[in-house]
Amino acid sequence: MKKISVFQIAILITTIFIFMLPNLNNKNLQAKNGSKLKDKPKNDDMGKKPFVLDIEKATMENTSFRHVKWTGAHLQMVLMNVKPGEEIDLEMHPAVDQFLRIEQGQAQILMGKTKQDLSFNKTVSDDWAILIPAGYYHNVKNTGKTDLKLYSIYAPANHPAGTIHKTHQDAKKAHEKH
Repeated sequence: MKKISVFQIAILITTIFIFMLPNLNNKNLQAKNGSKLKDKPKNDDMGKKPFVLDIEKATMENTSFRHVKWTGAHLQMVLMNVKPGEEIDLEMHPAVDQFLRIEQGQAQILMGKTKQDLSFNKTVSDDWAILIPAGYYHNVKNTGKTDLKLYSIYAPANHPAGTIHKTHQDAKKAHEKH
């Protein structure tokens, strides 16, 4: 029988510890949270490749606040799910035109050239389209009792390719970092 040195035993123990450490940390986090860890959403942005989808079905099945599905050189398509009472928040894109289409729900649309003058005020619901010119401040608020399901097309792209914000809070945190 071959002798094992103390050095070899130390390497073996260190290797086992290194491979077990991530699992131990995950179990500790699960115990603290009282739940299993959730996987990070999958980046499935199919941009810069030919792509087709049933956009109504994809929009209705989307559960993320913001899910970038396709980012090209001059265009971007984003699915959104806005909970009752939530809003996309007041924003302005100086060099980006935006198209929104409501698949489900009811929303208040506010637009104007300045933050103080949001004189364009419309209520929209299923099947309505909203066109937002570059340079206009705008806000979309879900005023209904169900999730507001919509898709947005930006020209040019407005979000990093593959962006997924599971919740409105995730989107706000990401926006604050930029």
